Amino acid sequence: MVVAVPDTHPFNDQQAVQWHDLKHEPLLLPSRGPGPEFNKLLRSKGGVSDSLRLLRHDVSLDRLLTLVSLGWGLLLALEGAIGSAQSGVSFREVHDLDGPMRFTFRAYWRQANSNPSLSPFLKMLRERYPDLSADQSPF
Repeated sequence: MVVAVPDTHPFNDQQAVQWHDLKHEPLLLPSRGPGPEFNKLLRSKGGVSDSLRLLRHDVSLDRLLTLVSLGWGLLLALEGAIGSAQSGVSFREVHDLDGPMRFTFRAYWRQANSNPSLSPFLKMLRERYPDLSADQSPF
Protein backbone atom coordinates (compact mmCIF):
# COMPACT_ATOMS: atom_id res chain seq x y z
CA MET A 1 0.00 0.00 0.00
CA VAL A 2 1.19 3.50 -0.79
CA VAL A 3 0.00 7.00 -0.05
CA ALA A 4 0.11 9.80 -2.61
CA VAL A 5 1.20 13.10 -1.06
CA PRO A 6 1.66 16.59 -2.50
CA ASP A 7 5.31 17.48 -3.05
CA THR A 8 4.95 20.23 -0.44
CA HIS A 9 3.73 17.86 2.32
CA PRO A 10 6.10 16.94 5.20
CA PHE A 11 5.59 13.21 4.45
CA ASN A 12 7.40 13.82 1.17
CA ASP A 13 10.67 14.02 3.15
CA GLN A 14 10.15 10.52 4.57
CA GLN A 15 10.95 7.18 2.96
CA ALA A 16 7.80 5.63 4.43
CA VAL A 17 4.69 6.91 6.22
CA GLN A 18 3.54 5.26 9.42
CA TRP A 19 -0.09 4.16 9.50
CA HIS A 20 -0.82 6.00 12.77
CA ASP A 21 0.36 9.30 11.19
CA LEU A 22 -2.45 9.11 8.62
CA LYS A 23 -5.17 9.58 11.23
CA HIS A 24 -4.48 13.32 11.25
CA GLU A 25 -4.79 13.71 7.47
CA PRO A 26 -7.80 13.93 5.16
CA LEU A 27 -7.73 10.74 3.08
CA LEU A 28 -9.15 10.60 -0.41
CA LEU A 29 -10.67 7.28 -1.41
CA PRO A 30 -12.20 6.11 -4.66
CA SER A 31 -15.86 5.14 -4.56
CA ARG A 32 -15.06 2.25 -6.89
CA GLY A 33 -12.02 0.08 -7.55
CA PRO A 34 -10.08 -0.76 -4.40
CA GLY A 35 -12.38 1.40 -2.25
CA PRO A 36 -14.16 -1.57 -0.59
CA GLU A 37 -10.82 -3.24 0.19
CA PHE A 38 -9.58 -0.05 1.82
CA ASN A 39 -12.78 0.10 3.87
CA LYS A 40 -12.07 -3.42 5.18
CA LEU A 41 -8.51 -2.42 5.98
CA LEU A 42 -9.65 0.66 7.84
CA ARG A 43 -12.13 -1.41 9.88
CA SER A 44 -9.42 -3.99 10.65
CA LYS A 45 -7.22 -1.27 12.13
CA GLY A 46 -9.74 -0.81 14.91
CA GLY A 47 -9.86 2.54 16.65
CA VAL A 48 -7.71 4.25 14.06
CA SER A 49 -10.50 4.09 11.48
CA ASP A 50 -12.92 5.98 13.75
CA SER A 51 -10.72 9.07 13.78
CA LEU A 52 -9.91 9.16 10.06
CA ARG A 53 -11.31 11.87 7.80
CA LEU A 54 -12.36 9.94 4.70
CA LEU A 55 -13.38 11.81 1.57
CA ARG A 56 -14.87 9.55 -1.10
CA HIS A 57 -14.99 10.64 -4.72
CA ASP A 58 -16.57 8.89 -7.68
CA VAL A 59 -13.75 9.81 -10.07
CA SER A 60 -10.80 8.08 -11.72
CA LEU A 61 -7.31 7.72 -10.25
CA ASP A 62 -5.90 10.58 -12.32
CA ARG A 63 -8.57 12.95 -10.95
CA LEU A 64 -7.85 11.83 -7.38
CA LEU A 65 -4.15 12.51 -7.95
CA THR A 66 -5.06 15.99 -9.21
CA LEU A 67 -6.92 16.58 -5.92
CA VAL A 68 -3.80 15.44 -4.04
CA SER A 69 -1.62 17.87 -6.01
CA LEU A 70 -4.06 20.67 -5.10
CA GLY A 71 -3.71 19.84 -1.39
CA TRP A 72 -7.23 18.44 -0.86
CA GLY A 73 -5.91 15.37 0.95
CA LEU A 74 -3.76 12.27 0.65
CA LEU A 75 -4.67 9.26 -1.45
CA LEU A 76 -4.42 5.70 -0.17
CA ALA A 77 -3.66 3.47 -3.14
CA LEU A 78 -2.31 0.13 -4.21
CA GLU A 79 1.28 -0.01 -5.44
CA GLY A 80 0.12 -0.13 -9.06
CA ALA A 81 -0.93 3.52 -8.78
CA ILE A 82 2.73 4.53 -8.79
CA GLY A 83 2.70 4.19 -12.58
CA SER A 84 0.23 7.08 -12.79
CA ALA A 85 2.43 10.14 -12.99
CA GLN A 86 1.04 13.41 -11.70
CA SER A 87 2.99 16.64 -11.42
CA GLY A 88 3.32 17.74 -7.81
CA VAL A 89 2.60 14.28 -6.32
CA SER A 90 4.93 11.72 -4.77
CA PHE A 91 4.23 8.22 -3.46
CA ARG A 92 5.39 6.82 -0.14
CA GLU A 93 5.03 3.30 1.27
CA VAL A 94 2.65 2.93 4.20
CA HIS A 95 3.98 0.98 7.19
CA ASP A 96 2.32 -0.35 10.31
CA LEU A 97 3.97 -2.01 13.32
CA ASP A 98 4.85 -5.08 11.22
CA GLY A 99 6.47 -3.12 8.37
CA PRO A 100 5.07 -2.39 4.91
CA MET A 101 1.31 -2.82 4.66
CA ARG A 102 0.32 -5.47 2.13
CA PHE A 103 -2.90 -6.69 0.55
CA THR A 104 -3.26 -10.36 -0.21
CA PHE A 105 -5.19 -11.33 -3.30
CA ARG A 106 -6.30 -14.71 -4.55
CA ALA A 107 -7.40 -15.72 -8.02
CA TYR A 108 -9.47 -18.74 -9.01
CA TRP A 109 -9.89 -20.24 -12.44
CA ARG A 110 -12.45 -22.87 -13.37
CA GLN A 111 -10.75 -25.94 -14.83
CA ALA A 112 -13.40 -26.08 -17.55
CA ASN A 113 -12.42 -22.59 -18.76
CA SER A 114 -9.93 -23.10 -21.59
CA ASN A 115 -9.30 -19.43 -22.34
CA PRO A 116 -5.77 -19.16 -23.81
CA SER A 117 -5.04 -16.03 -21.78
CA LEU A 118 -4.71 -18.07 -18.57
CA SER A 119 -1.18 -19.36 -19.14
CA PRO A 120 0.45 -15.97 -19.92
CA PHE A 121 -1.51 -14.36 -17.10
CA LEU A 122 -0.32 -16.91 -14.53
CA LYS A 123 3.26 -16.60 -15.81
CA MET A 124 3.14 -12.83 -15.34
CA LEU A 125 1.73 -13.22 -11.82
CA ARG A 126 4.44 -15.70 -10.82
CA GLU A 127 7.18 -13.42 -12.16
CA ARG A 128 5.94 -10.25 -10.50
CA TYR A 129 4.45 -11.68 -7.32
CA PRO A 130 6.33 -14.76 -6.11
CA ASP A 131 4.62 -16.99 -3.55
CA LEU A 132 6.25 -15.92 -0.29
CA SER A 133 4.26 -18.43 1.77
CA ALA A 134 6.33 -21.33 0.41
CA ASP A 135 9.69 -20.46 1.96
CA GLN A 136 12.31 -22.63 0.26
CA SER A 137 15.22 -21.81 2.60
CA PRO A 138 16.31 -24.60 5.00
CA PHE A 139 16.69 -23.79 8.70
